[in-house]
Formats: sequence, C-alpha cells, structure tokens
Amino acid sequence: MGGGDEGDAPPGSIPLTQASLQQLNMVKQQLEQELKGLMKNLEALREAESRFKASSETLVSLVPENEGKAMLVPLTTSLYIDGHMKDTSKVTVDVGTGYFIEMSVERAKKFCGRRTQMLTDNATKVEKMLKEKRKNYEMVAQTMQLKYAKMQEAMEAQKSGS
Repeated sequence: MGGGDEGDAPPGSIPLTQASLQQLNMVKQQLEQELKGLMKNLEALREAESRFKASSETLVSLVPENEGKAMLVPLTTSLYIDGHMKDTSKVTVDVGTGYFIEMSVERAKKFCGRRTQMLTDNATKVEKMLKEKRKNYEMVAQTMQLKYAKMQEAMEAQKSGS
C-alpha cells in the first residue's frame, strides 16, 4: 500500500490514489483492527514487564538479615496474610506455563532481569510496528478525505453547470 511510492508496494497492490473509497474504507478498517490488537499486545507486554520489575525489587529484600522477620504474604494483588520469612537463600519461580522452579535468589534476579529485558525489547518492536501502522492509517484517512473532497467538487460543478 504505497502512497505515492509504487516501488515499495507489494505485487498485485494498487496505489492508494487509484483505490476506490470502498477499498480504502476496507483497508482503514483492517488497519484499525491491527492497531487495536497491537495496542493490546503492548499493554500486556508492559504489564508483564512491570510484574517482573516488581519481582526483582522484592528479591532485594531477601537477605540473611531478614530471615525470621514478620512479613505480609500476598495471596492476590489485594489480599495479604501475616507470615514469617523462613528461607532467604532460595525462592520458587514461576517460569511459565504452570512450571515452578526452586532457585537461588541470585539466579532468580538474573532470570527476572533476562525476562524484563526480553519484554522491553518486544515492547519496543511492537511500538515500532504501531508507529508504522498509524502512519499507514493516516495515509489512508488522508487519501479518503481527498477523494471525498474531489467528489464534492465534482457534484458542485455538476449543480452549477445544470
């Protein structure tokens, strides 16, 4: 879907200026759906990224000096119960798809760091794709406005000519 650049258009596609309003509207609707999907993906990536960052910050408090101290244990995001820190050298980590692995605090910190970096990189890629889709969406919307304006001009010319 190249605006004026026909060299970068995929084979079999037509330039935006030669597409009908109906075709442009279909492309616009498709781009809207793709934008919504990418925004949902970006939101999910950012949410997961913040959870891993929070986990990394929590791991900092797992030091031998805190062993035996009172703490609040989260059951859900808003429900906590009283507890005591038993072992500060090992943690159980959710590695995905329902698997949990016991590992040292240092290894868990590294795991969280790698996951956070992976999520950050993926979010950056999705943001780049979003930017490109928005640009395409704007080009389609602009082309549609121009076509509407030309149609109105033609209709006005017909009225004044009759």
